[in-house]
Amino acid sequence: MRFLKSMLLLSLFGIVLVNCGTKTPPRDHIPAIKANLLKLQEAVKNQNRVVIDSVLSPTILEKGQSSDSLLNYVYSKDRFEFEQFGQASITYTFDKGRIDCYIMDSTHTKERPLTFFIVLEHEMWLFSGFQQGTDYEDSVLADTM
Repeated sequence: MRFLKSMLLLSLFGIVLVNCGTKTPPRDHIPAIKANLLKLQEAVKNQNRVVIDSVLSPTILEKGQSSDSLLNYVYSKDRFEFEQFGQASITYTFDKGRIDCYIMDSTHTKERPLTFFIVLEHEMWLFSGFQQGTDYEDSVLADTM
């Protein structure tokens, strides 16, 4: 009886370990996501549509968004001098995610929240959309991203 309880407990522990390992995406994606956000930030700062397009997923067009719409949104305020996408918070699964951040100028105020949606395509994290604010009601796993 003691042997049976030990085997059952060991089996249960093994199942928990296997399931935990398969549900968490690898953390080695974080540097790649941050690098693309930095690349996008510099391209927006320089208003370089070609570089912006290089980090956009083709699926962004389905949402009616593009490098032009991103630039228009970022620079929509009069005399706004973009400096960075600050206070970025990254959430992702194995193949999609989001970046909550703020559009900031040199004052670094947090008045303009922005959410980017990202997808993993051909082993590259690309931007698949953006929206004003950071209060996205659906889960990061939602099919609408």
